[in-house]
Amino acid sequence: MLTRFRPVAVAAIAALRRPLSVRAPFADVQAATRRHRRAHRCGAFAYGEGSLPATLAAATGAQRIIEVGTALGYRALSMADAVPTARVESVEMDSDHAHAARAHVARHHMAERIDVHHGTAEKVLATLATGAYDMAFFDGFTLTADIVQELRRLLRPGGTLLAGNLILGPDRAVVDDLGDPSRWRTHSFGETAVCVKLP
Repeated sequence: MLTRFRPVAVAAIAALRRPLSVRAPFADVQAATRRHRRAHRCGAFAYGEGSLPATLAAATGAQRIIEVGTALGYRALSMADAVPTARVESVEMDSDHAHAARAHVARHHMAERIDVHHGTAEKVLATLATGAYDMAFFDGFTLTADIVQELRRLLRPGGTLLAGNLILGPDRAVVDDLGDPSRWRTHSFGETAVCVKLP
């Protein structure tokens, strides 16, 4: 019986005691995102401290990154900062968020390396070049099969997809696609999956 509850106990301890604290490189934007979300009761989140997408970008040396779900620009800034030669394009459907993100990007002198596209993911992604991206990060609301197909199309072979918000209930086609070993090399943890595109 004790063994059965051990994973739950470990998860609870991990949630309460974080052995490593990562300093946010753009703490002002992270704080602004929290304030905005409270004031507007919207879905603008900074994705924790942003270290996972930034670290993945650095580890893979991603030069071209596409992000879905800009919020106020915190992750785009973090990824661009992690790879000083990278170019980041980010898609945001909320016009207020896109405007605020552009302002944060400009204030941090990253406007030449980060583009914020205003529009739905489906419309914006369809305009981008096939195989042109090293990394894709999805942090929109719910990942759909159409968006997975578009992100896969945009990634070069060996490119990496970081798929967030899987806890929000994507349909079975999404889960089956990301778990297909003929298409992706995938590791899933919690609400997030890291998927490497196979040729």
